[in-house]
Amino acid sequence: MQQAEQYWIFAAFCCVVATLLLRLVLRERITLQSSLWVFFSLAALVVLAVVPDLTTSIAHAMGFALPSNFFFAIAIGALALLHVHTLVTLSRTEVRSIALTQELGLLREKLDRIAREDSPGDPPRVPKPSRDGAPPAAPTKTDVLHGRT
Repeated sequence: MQQAEQYWIFAAFCCVVATLLLRLVLRERITLQSSLWVFFSLAALVVLAVVPDLTTSIAHAMGFALPSNFFFAIAIGALALLHVHTLVTLSRTEVRSIALTQELGLLREKLDRIAREDSPGDPPRVPKPSRDGAPPAAPTKTDVLHGRT
């Protein structure tokens, strides 16, 4: 029975971590979707810690000599799944970022074209040389958009 009391301490620790994670979700520091794997993993660890007899019987049924080996195998599996989930999320974000960057470039090009079409009779402005004799800097896209070239 003393061994079960030791597991309750671990279960309490898992509950504290879950509470902190829930606070982060409620404060919108992290999304619920990205934290679901962690919540499920913590819930499984709490069940394994609260019911050590179930853990032992499952471990022996799966061929583990010690329940601790089963526990570590479950923890490593959960971390592997969490890592795969993070990779999928990161890949989606990267693809979305690339698509948004390309769309932004197309919109800027379209704005430049519209700005050039709006002022066809204006002669092109020649930038003034600087006082130190260095060649003038090339106009930025903002300068072109606002007609400051």
